[in-house]
Amino acid sequence: MKNKEKKRPKRKETGEDYYLNKKCWLVKNLDHPPYRRCQYCELRFNDCLFMRYQVISFVLGCFSFLLIYLFEKMIPFYDIVIIFTIVIVYGYYFNSSTEKIVKSNFLEKKAKEELRALSGELEMRVERQTKNIKKQNKNLKELLNIKSDFLRTVNHQLNTPLTIMKSAFAMMEDKSLSTEQGIGIASHGLERMSSTIEDFWDAFELEEQKVPVNLVETDIEVIIDEMVEEKRKMESVMNKDLKIELSMPGFSIPKVLCDQKKISHAISNLLDNAVFYTQKGSVGIRFEKIKRGKKECLKVFISDTGEGIPTKDRKKIFEKFTRGSTTSSINPNGSGLGLYIAKTIIEKSGGKLTLESSVVGKGTTFSFVLEVASAKGSAEIIP
Repeated sequence: MKNKEKKRPKRKETGEDYYLNKKCWLVKNLDHPPYRRCQYCELRFNDCLFMRYQVISFVLGCFSFLLIYLFEKMIPFYDIVIIFTIVIVYGYYFNSSTEKIVKSNFLEKKAKEELRALSGELEMRVERQTKNIKKQNKNLKELLNIKSDFLRTVNHQLNTPLTIMKSAFAMMEDKSLSTEQGIGIASHGLERMSSTIEDFWDAFELEEQKVPVNLVETDIEVIIDEMVEEKRKMESVMNKDLKIELSMPGFSIPKVLCDQKKISHAISNLLDNAVFYTQKGSVGIRFEKIKRGKKECLKVFISDTGEGIPTKDRKKIFEKFTRGSTTSSINPNGSGLGLYIAKTIIEKSGGKLTLESSVVGKGTTFSFVLEVASAKGSAEIIP
Protein backbone atom coordinates (compact mmCIF):
# COMPACT_ATOMS: atom_id res chain seq x y z
CA MET A 1 0.00 0.00 0.00
CA LYS A 2 1.08 3.46 -0.75
CA ASN A 3 1.84 5.53 2.28
CA LYS A 4 -0.65 8.29 2.67
CA GLU A 5 1.02 11.65 2.61
CA LYS A 6 0.77 13.40 5.94
CA LYS A 7 -1.14 16.59 5.69
CA ARG A 8 0.92 19.54 6.72
CA PRO A 9 -0.70 21.24 9.71
CA LYS A 10 -2.23 24.58 8.92
CA ARG A 11 -0.05 27.42 10.16
CA LYS A 12 -1.73 29.24 13.01
CA GLU A 13 -2.09 32.98 12.65
CA THR A 14 -1.43 35.49 15.44
CA GLY A 15 -4.38 35.53 17.86
CA GLU A 16 -5.49 31.96 17.13
CA ASP A 17 -5.32 29.25 19.80
CA TYR A 18 -1.93 27.55 20.08
CA TYR A 19 -0.24 30.12 17.86
CA LEU A 20 3.56 29.76 18.21
CA ASN A 21 5.65 32.89 18.07
CA LYS A 22 8.86 31.63 16.45
CA LYS A 23 10.61 34.88 17.37
CA CYS A 24 10.30 34.04 21.07
CA TRP A 25 13.14 31.87 22.45
CA LEU A 26 10.97 30.45 25.25
CA VAL A 27 7.98 29.56 23.04
CA LYS A 28 10.24 28.03 20.42
CA ASN A 29 11.94 25.79 22.98
CA LEU A 30 8.76 24.83 24.82
CA ASP A 31 6.92 24.34 21.51
CA HIS A 32 3.79 25.78 23.09
CA PRO A 33 2.80 29.20 24.46
CA PRO A 34 3.43 29.32 28.25
CA TYR A 35 0.77 31.98 28.78
CA ARG A 36 -2.48 32.76 26.97
CA ARG A 37 -1.24 36.21 26.08
CA CYS A 38 1.60 34.62 24.09
CA GLN A 39 -0.83 33.81 21.25
CA TYR A 40 -1.21 37.58 20.68
CA CYS A 41 2.49 38.40 20.94
CA GLU A 42 4.97 38.77 18.06
CA LEU A 43 7.86 40.19 20.13
CA ARG A 44 11.25 38.61 20.74
CA PHE A 45 11.90 36.96 24.11
CA ASN A 46 14.16 39.77 25.33
CA ASP A 47 11.38 42.32 24.55
CA CYS A 48 8.77 40.46 26.64
CA LEU A 49 7.15 42.71 29.27
CA PHE A 50 6.43 39.88 31.71
CA MET A 51 9.97 38.50 31.40
CA ARG A 52 11.29 41.96 32.26
CA TYR A 53 8.94 42.10 35.27
CA GLN A 54 10.23 38.71 36.45
CA VAL A 55 13.87 39.83 36.14
CA ILE A 56 13.18 43.10 37.95
CA SER A 57 11.20 41.29 40.67
CA PHE A 58 14.02 38.80 41.17
CA VAL A 59 16.63 41.57 41.39
CA LEU A 60 14.50 43.64 43.81
CA GLY A 61 13.80 40.52 45.94
CA CYS A 62 17.51 39.68 46.17
CA PHE A 63 18.33 43.32 46.94
CA SER A 64 15.68 43.39 49.69
CA PHE A 65 16.99 40.17 51.28
CA LEU A 66 20.53 41.56 51.12
CA LEU A 67 19.56 44.82 52.88
CA ILE A 68 17.66 42.93 55.59
CA TYR A 69 20.62 40.62 56.15
CA LEU A 70 23.09 43.54 56.34
CA PHE A 71 21.02 45.40 58.93
CA GLU A 72 19.71 42.50 60.99
CA LYS A 73 22.43 39.90 60.33
CA MET A 74 19.65 37.45 59.56
CA ILE A 75 16.52 37.09 57.36
CA PRO A 76 13.38 36.59 59.47
CA PHE A 77 10.76 34.19 58.15
CA TYR A 78 7.98 36.81 58.18
CA ASP A 79 10.10 39.08 55.92
CA ILE A 80 10.43 36.25 53.42
CA VAL A 81 6.65 35.67 53.55
CA ILE A 82 5.89 39.41 53.13
CA ILE A 83 8.27 39.87 50.21
CA PHE A 84 7.05 36.74 48.38
CA THR A 85 3.40 37.74 49.06
CA ILE A 86 4.02 41.20 47.55
CA VAL A 87 5.79 39.67 44.55
CA ILE A 88 3.01 37.10 43.96
CA VAL A 89 0.10 39.57 44.37
CA TYR A 90 1.76 42.25 42.26
CA GLY A 91 2.78 39.63 39.74
CA TYR A 92 -0.79 38.39 39.45
CA TYR A 93 -2.14 41.86 38.70
CA PHE A 94 0.83 42.70 36.51
CA ASN A 95 0.29 39.46 34.60
CA SER A 96 -3.43 40.29 34.07
CA SER A 97 -2.73 43.84 32.98
CA THR A 98 0.10 42.71 30.71
CA GLU A 99 -2.23 40.19 29.04
CA LYS A 100 -4.81 42.90 28.45
CA ILE A 101 -2.18 45.28 27.08
CA VAL A 102 -0.72 42.65 24.71
CA LYS A 103 -4.18 41.56 23.56
CA SER A 104 -5.43 45.13 23.09
CA ASN A 105 -2.26 46.03 21.14
CA PHE A 106 -2.81 43.02 18.91
CA LEU A 107 -6.50 43.82 18.37
CA GLU A 108 -5.66 47.46 17.67
CA LYS A 109 -3.02 46.42 15.13
CA LYS A 110 -5.40 43.94 13.51
CA ALA A 111 -8.18 46.54 13.39
CA LYS A 112 -5.83 49.03 11.73
CA GLU A 113 -4.77 46.44 9.15
CA GLU A 114 -8.39 45.50 8.42
CA LEU A 115 -9.33 49.18 8.24
CA ARG A 116 -6.43 49.82 5.87
CA ALA A 117 -7.46 46.83 3.72
CA LEU A 118 -11.11 47.93 3.77
CA SER A 119 -10.10 51.48 2.91
CA GLY A 120 -8.02 50.20 -0.01
CA GLU A 121 -10.87 48.00 -1.22
CA LEU A 122 -13.34 50.88 -0.91
CA GLU A 123 -10.99 53.15 -2.85
CA MET A 124 -10.73 50.53 -5.58
CA ARG A 125 -14.51 50.10 -5.67
CA VAL A 126 -15.08 53.85 -5.78
CA GLU A 127 -12.50 54.19 -8.54
CA ARG A 128 -14.07 51.30 -10.46
CA GLN A 129 -17.58 52.71 -10.01
CA THR A 130 -16.35 56.16 -11.05
CA LYS A 131 -14.88 54.69 -14.23
CA ASN A 132 -18.13 52.82 -14.91
CA ILE A 133 -20.17 55.97 -14.35
CA LYS A 134 -17.88 57.96 -16.65
CA LYS A 135 -18.13 55.21 -19.26
CA GLN A 136 -21.92 55.08 -18.92
CA ASN A 137 -22.10 58.87 -19.17
CA LYS A 138 -19.96 58.76 -22.29
CA ASN A 139 -22.15 56.01 -23.79
CA LEU A 140 -25.27 57.97 -22.82
CA LYS A 141 -23.92 61.10 -24.50
CA GLU A 142 -23.11 59.09 -27.61
CA LEU A 143 -26.62 57.59 -27.60
CA LEU A 144 -28.16 61.03 -27.16
CA ASN A 145 -26.05 62.35 -30.03
CA ILE A 146 -27.08 59.39 -32.21
CA LYS A 147 -30.72 59.96 -31.23
CA SER A 148 -30.44 63.65 -32.13
CA ASP A 149 -28.76 62.82 -35.45
CA PHE A 150 -31.36 60.14 -36.15
CA LEU A 151 -34.29 62.46 -35.43
CA ARG A 152 -32.70 65.24 -37.48
CA THR A 153 -32.07 62.86 -40.39
CA VAL A 154 -35.56 61.36 -40.21
CA ASN A 155 -37.12 64.80 -40.00
CA HIS A 156 -35.26 65.97 -43.09
CA GLN A 157 -35.17 62.78 -45.15
CA LEU A 158 -38.81 61.81 -44.64
CA ASN A 159 -40.45 65.22 -44.32
CA THR A 160 -38.81 66.59 -47.47
CA PRO A 161 -40.17 63.91 -49.87
CA LEU A 162 -43.55 64.08 -48.10
CA THR A 163 -43.62 67.84 -48.71
CA ILE A 164 -42.70 67.28 -52.38
CA MET A 165 -45.50 64.71 -52.76
CA LYS A 166 -48.06 66.95 -51.03
CA SER A 167 -47.08 69.88 -53.24
CA ALA A 168 -47.36 67.72 -56.38
CA PHE A 169 -50.87 66.53 -55.45
CA ALA A 170 -51.95 70.06 -54.48
CA MET A 171 -50.74 71.43 -57.83
CA MET A 172 -52.58 68.65 -59.67
CA GLU A 173 -55.78 69.54 -57.80
CA ASP A 174 -55.63 73.24 -58.74
CA LYS A 175 -54.72 72.28 -62.36
CA SER A 176 -51.41 74.18 -62.25
CA LEU A 177 -49.60 70.92 -62.96
CA SER A 178 -50.62 68.14 -65.34
CA THR A 179 -51.40 64.71 -63.90
CA GLU A 180 -48.43 63.15 -65.68
CA GLN A 181 -46.01 65.74 -64.34
CA GLY A 182 -47.45 65.57 -60.82
CA ILE A 183 -47.25 61.78 -60.67
CA GLY A 184 -43.63 61.96 -61.87
CA ILE A 185 -42.72 64.37 -59.06
CA ALA A 186 -44.64 62.32 -56.46
CA SER A 187 -42.93 59.11 -57.66
CA HIS A 188 -39.55 60.77 -57.24
CA GLY A 189 -40.45 61.73 -53.65
CA LEU A 190 -41.75 58.24 -52.92
CA GLU A 191 -38.57 56.67 -54.31
CA ARG A 192 -36.45 58.94 -52.13
CA MET A 193 -38.47 58.04 -49.03
CA SER A 194 -38.24 54.32 -49.84
CA SER A 195 -34.44 54.57 -50.27
CA THR A 196 -34.07 56.31 -46.89
CA ILE A 197 -36.21 53.74 -45.06
CA GLU A 198 -34.24 50.94 -46.72
CA ASP A 199 -30.99 52.48 -45.46
CA PHE A 200 -32.39 52.69 -41.92
CA TRP A 201 -33.49 49.05 -42.00
CA ASP A 202 -30.17 47.83 -43.44
CA ALA A 203 -28.24 49.68 -40.71
CA PHE A 204 -30.51 48.21 -38.02
CA GLU A 205 -30.15 44.64 -39.32
CA LEU A 206 -26.36 44.89 -39.63
CA GLU A 207 -25.97 46.38 -36.15
CA GLU A 208 -28.27 43.85 -34.46
CA GLN A 209 -26.57 40.98 -36.33
CA LYS A 210 -29.97 39.49 -37.19
CA VAL A 211 -29.02 38.64 -40.75
CA PRO A 212 -26.24 36.04 -41.26
CA VAL A 213 -23.36 36.82 -43.61
CA ASN A 214 -22.87 34.04 -46.16
CA LEU A 215 -19.24 34.03 -47.28
CA VAL A 216 -18.90 32.42 -50.71
CA GLU A 217 -16.41 32.49 -53.56
CA THR A 218 -17.45 35.59 -55.51
CA ASP A 219 -16.41 37.02 -58.86
CA ILE A 220 -15.95 40.62 -57.73
CA GLU A 221 -15.02 41.72 -61.27
CA VAL A 222 -18.50 40.83 -62.56
CA ILE A 223 -20.20 42.68 -59.68
CA ILE A 224 -18.12 45.81 -60.21
CA ASP A 225 -18.70 45.71 -64.00
CA GLU A 226 -22.46 45.57 -63.41
CA MET A 227 -22.30 48.37 -60.86
CA VAL A 228 -20.28 50.62 -63.16
CA GLU A 229 -22.78 50.13 -66.00
CA GLU A 230 -25.67 50.83 -63.63
CA LYS A 231 -24.11 54.02 -62.24
CA ARG A 232 -23.25 55.33 -65.71
CA LYS A 233 -27.00 55.43 -66.43
CA MET A 234 -27.78 57.48 -63.32
CA GLU A 235 -29.43 60.82 -64.04
CA SER A 236 -26.96 62.71 -61.85
CA VAL A 237 -23.99 61.12 -63.65
CA MET A 238 -25.34 62.10 -67.07
CA ASN A 239 -26.37 65.60 -65.95
CA LYS A 240 -22.89 66.30 -64.55
CA ASP A 241 -21.21 64.52 -67.47
CA LEU A 242 -19.16 62.41 -65.05
CA LYS A 243 -16.91 59.64 -66.28
CA ILE A 244 -16.81 56.36 -64.36
CA GLU A 245 -13.57 54.70 -65.36
CA LEU A 246 -12.63 51.09 -64.60
CA SER A 247 -8.87 50.46 -64.79
CA MET A 248 -8.10 46.81 -65.40
CA PRO A 249 -4.89 45.55 -63.75
CA GLY A 250 -2.04 43.64 -65.36
CA PHE A 251 -3.13 40.48 -63.53
CA SER A 252 -6.23 38.31 -63.60
CA ILE A 253 -8.64 39.57 -60.92
CA PRO A 254 -9.07 36.68 -58.44
CA LYS A 255 -12.32 35.62 -56.85
CA VAL A 256 -12.82 36.71 -53.25
CA LEU A 257 -14.69 35.55 -50.15
CA CYS A 258 -17.70 37.71 -49.31
CA ASP A 259 -21.47 37.80 -49.15
CA GLN A 260 -22.35 38.21 -52.81
CA LYS A 261 -25.59 40.13 -52.29
CA LYS A 262 -24.37 42.37 -49.50
CA ILE A 263 -21.04 43.25 -51.14
CA SER A 264 -23.02 44.57 -54.13
CA HIS A 265 -24.83 46.88 -51.71
CA ALA A 266 -21.53 48.06 -50.18
CA ILE A 267 -19.92 48.77 -53.57
CA SER A 268 -23.09 50.56 -54.73
CA ASN A 269 -22.96 52.81 -51.63
CA LEU A 270 -19.28 53.64 -52.24
CA LEU A 271 -19.91 54.51 -55.90
CA ASP A 272 -23.01 56.55 -54.99
CA ASN A 273 -20.95 58.42 -52.41
CA ALA A 274 -18.32 59.24 -55.05
CA VAL A 275 -20.95 60.32 -57.62
CA PHE A 276 -23.04 62.46 -55.26
CA TYR A 277 -20.07 64.52 -54.03
CA THR A 278 -18.34 64.97 -57.38
CA GLN A 279 -19.60 67.91 -59.41
CA LYS A 280 -17.24 67.46 -62.33
CA GLY A 281 -14.47 65.14 -63.45
CA SER A 282 -14.51 61.39 -62.91
CA VAL A 283 -14.86 58.43 -60.61
CA GLY A 284 -12.15 55.76 -60.94
CA ILE A 285 -11.84 52.13 -59.86
CA ARG A 286 -8.60 50.17 -59.80
CA PHE A 287 -7.28 46.93 -58.29
CA GLU A 288 -4.20 45.77 -56.42
CA LYS A 289 -3.03 42.47 -54.90
CA ILE A 290 -1.70 42.65 -51.34
CA LYS A 291 -0.79 40.39 -48.40
CA ARG A 292 -2.47 40.59 -44.98
CA GLY A 293 -0.34 38.39 -42.79
CA LYS A 294 -0.18 35.07 -44.65
CA LYS A 295 -3.42 35.69 -46.58
CA GLU A 296 -3.55 36.93 -50.14
CA CYS A 297 -6.08 39.72 -50.60
CA LEU A 298 -7.56 41.90 -53.31
CA LYS A 299 -7.60 45.65 -52.68
CA VAL A 300 -10.09 47.80 -54.58
CA PHE A 301 -9.65 51.58 -54.80
CA ILE A 302 -12.56 53.95 -55.54
CA SER A 303 -11.42 57.50 -56.28
CA ASP A 304 -13.24 60.69 -57.23
CA THR A 305 -12.42 64.27 -58.17
CA GLY A 306 -15.03 65.69 -55.82
CA GLU A 307 -15.13 68.15 -52.98
CA GLY A 308 -12.97 66.13 -50.58
CA ILE A 309 -13.47 65.63 -46.85
CA PRO A 310 -12.30 68.30 -44.36
CA THR A 311 -9.80 67.04 -41.77
CA LYS A 312 -12.19 67.68 -38.85
CA ASP A 313 -14.82 65.35 -40.40
CA ARG A 314 -12.57 62.36 -41.21
CA LYS A 315 -12.69 60.64 -37.82
CA LYS A 316 -16.48 60.28 -37.89
CA ILE A 317 -17.28 59.57 -41.53
CA PHE A 318 -17.98 55.87 -40.86
CA GLU A 319 -20.37 56.53 -37.96
CA LYS A 320 -24.17 56.34 -38.25
CA PHE A 321 -26.03 59.49 -39.32
CA THR A 322 -22.74 61.35 -39.75
CA ARG A 323 -22.24 63.66 -42.69
CA GLY A 324 -19.45 66.07 -43.50
CA SER A 325 -19.82 69.74 -42.66
CA THR A 326 -20.03 70.65 -46.38
CA THR A 327 -21.98 67.67 -47.71
CA SER A 328 -25.51 68.86 -46.90
CA SER A 329 -25.28 71.69 -49.41
CA ILE A 330 -23.81 69.39 -52.09
CA ASN A 331 -26.13 66.38 -51.59
CA PRO A 332 -29.07 67.24 -49.29
CA ASN A 333 -30.68 63.83 -49.83
CA GLY A 334 -28.01 61.77 -48.04
CA SER A 335 -29.06 59.71 -44.99
CA GLY A 336 -25.59 59.59 -43.39
CA LEU A 337 -25.69 55.77 -43.45
CA GLY A 338 -24.05 54.84 -46.76
CA LEU A 339 -20.44 54.58 -45.54
CA TYR A 340 -21.51 53.00 -42.22
CA ILE A 341 -23.42 50.24 -44.08
CA ALA A 342 -20.54 49.68 -46.53
CA LYS A 343 -17.97 49.46 -43.73
CA THR A 344 -20.09 47.04 -41.68
CA ILE A 345 -20.74 44.72 -44.65
CA ILE A 346 -17.06 44.64 -45.65
CA GLU A 347 -15.90 44.02 -42.06
CA LYS A 348 -18.45 41.20 -41.63
CA SER A 349 -16.89 39.64 -44.74
CA GLY A 350 -13.51 39.69 -43.01
CA GLY A 351 -12.29 42.74 -44.94
CA LYS A 352 -11.54 46.35 -44.19
CA LEU A 353 -12.79 49.70 -45.54
CA THR A 354 -10.32 52.60 -45.34
CA LEU A 355 -10.20 56.27 -46.22
CA GLU A 356 -6.93 56.28 -48.17
CA SER A 357 -6.67 60.01 -48.85
CA SER A 358 -8.72 63.16 -49.27
CA VAL A 359 -7.83 66.66 -50.39
CA VAL A 360 -10.47 69.37 -50.09
CA GLY A 361 -11.42 70.57 -53.57
CA LYS A 362 -9.49 67.81 -55.34
CA GLY A 363 -11.08 64.52 -54.40
CA THR A 364 -11.17 61.45 -52.16
CA THR A 365 -9.99 57.84 -52.37
CA PHE A 366 -11.54 54.96 -50.42
CA SER A 367 -10.29 51.38 -50.53
CA PHE A 368 -11.59 48.04 -49.33
CA VAL A 369 -9.78 44.74 -48.91
CA LEU A 370 -11.25 41.24 -49.26
CA GLU A 371 -9.55 37.87 -48.84
CA VAL A 372 -8.86 35.93 -52.04
CA ALA A 373 -10.87 32.70 -52.15
CA SER A 374 -9.00 29.37 -52.06
CA ALA A 375 -8.97 27.03 -55.01
CA LYS A 376 -11.64 24.90 -53.26
CA GLY A 377 -14.01 27.86 -53.01
CA SER A 378 -14.70 27.68 -49.29
CA ALA A 379 -17.96 28.98 -47.88
CA GLU A 380 -18.89 30.03 -44.39
CA ILE A 381 -22.00 31.39 -42.72
CA ILE A 382 -21.39 33.96 -39.97
CA PRO A 383 -24.42 34.76 -37.81
